Amino acid sequence: MGDEDTLDRIIRNLDPNTTFAIVYETYSNAWEIPFIAVKEHIEDGNPAVVCNYAKPVERLLRELELVGFNVRKALEGDSFYIIDIFGSRYNLRVNLPNVFYIDSVDPETLMPKITLVFQERILPKVKGKFLLRLLQPLHGLVSLSGEEPAIKMFSNMITLSSRLGMKSSIMLTLNQDTVSRNFTAWTVELSDYVLLSKVFVGKGRIEEHLYFLKAPIMDFKPEEFILTKTGKKGRERFSLRRVRGLSP
Repeated sequence: MGDEDTLDRIIRNLDPNTTFAIVYETYSNAWEIPFIAVKEHIEDGNPAVVCNYAKPVERLLRELELVGFNVRKALEGDSFYIIDIFGSRYNLRVNLPNVFYIDSVDPETLMPKITLVFQERILPKVKGKFLLRLLQPLHGLVSLSGEEPAIKMFSNMITLSSRLGMKSSIMLTLNQDTVSRNFTAWTVELSDYVLLSKVFVGKGRIEEHLYFLKAPIMDFKPEEFILTKTGKKGRERFSLRRVRGLSP
């Protein structure tokens, strides 16, 4: 993947207690970027957890494996965890280590139950390491609770690190075509880093542009890239080419 300096800022140089939002639209491939981040975070010796809101775990595992991540080995090695809200809601359970379920899914009690999973099942194994938390996807939480409760729960998730005394960052994906403009605006407002994807489809042309719009970096300037899917695994799954001369 080209432009390694920017990619490192996206994937490997996240500060603790920050939130990274990847906002995309229908037909985008950008939702896969957090899977690469999870893979490389674990390869660097740190743990990661996915809160799964929108698909069966077996499908999630296949998508993680497509980026070259040995997900079953990571689950068995106590470096990767899944809190399966989707499976808990629809009683779809898998018998795998470190895949956790809650007894019932209700917007009023969801956050206390997720917090309890962190306290009792994950943090004792993490032992102070830098934990990457992936909310996959945020619009899955919206479909469960509605937009206003989802904003409140998202805010609650952001404060979870300080409340539980854990070193962690959040990555999330959001398909903006599935939520209101107001919800997207709140997501951007609450996030420290923001990547926006736009797909241009025309006769003889399919092109995805990635806009790095926000970061808590002193000399940060917005940048534009062309994102191309290569079909390879890992970081090489995408080619990232900077569009020069267009940023202010």
